[in-house]
Amino acid sequence: MSALLSKDMKIVELIDLSCDVLPVFLRLDMQLPFGDRSVEELCGQYGLSSDMFLMLCQIYLSADVEPDVTLLKGDDLRHLLRYLHASHRYYTDVLLHSIESGVERVLKACDRKQSLIVRKFYDDYADEVRAHLEYEEQVIFPYVERVIAGLQGEVSIEQSMANHSDICDKVDDMKSIIIKYLPESCPTAERYELLCDLFRLRDDLAKHTLIEVAVLTPLVAKLEKELAL
Repeated sequence: MSALLSKDMKIVELIDLSCDVLPVFLRLDMQLPFGDRSVEELCGQYGLSSDMFLMLCQIYLSADVEPDVTLLKGDDLRHLLRYLHASHRYYTDVLLHSIESGVERVLKACDRKQSLIVRKFYDDYADEVRAHLEYEEQVIFPYVERVIAGLQGEVSIEQSMANHSDICDKVDDMKSIIIKYLPESCPTAERYELLCDLFRLRDDLAKHTLIEVAVLTPLVAKLEKELAL
């Protein structure tokens, strides 16, 4: 954990470090105003582990963080699942809709052939993202809930995650199309707005994947081993 973050620091100090941590507050449903509460005080108010909260914040602050899950307990899994569910809603209900609208605005000035190619590329990618998230909602997360309830499964969390695809790479392909290949007739301001959304999606999905691989999976694997004893 970065030395910059501590349980004693004021919430306002944490947010002042970077607004990048704001999604953590929103997805854990932490309501404003925070006043002069410390991290520990706010987490106590919501029944959250300070260690888990700070770990999530650190992931949003640092590109190369290596989460130390030994700080976390099995009880943290319920809150982690709630966080991941909220992330999914943000992707499907907010960000993908915003990107789709941005694509339509940008393509209005493109010829029909270019529009069809770009729109199909985006539609295929959006379908892939939704399928990825649906697999987590329908398969992985219910399995985690069963493990939390003390039930063993036939397929481990590591096996389930191994069969899980990476959905970050195609965002870079979409960005390249917008930056390199669309004609000048496509409006620049709208392209910049679309690029901001695409960067936001790529970066948030990368953090989301890190949380699932480096935090969720080892926590569930630990519970699986305890159930097998």
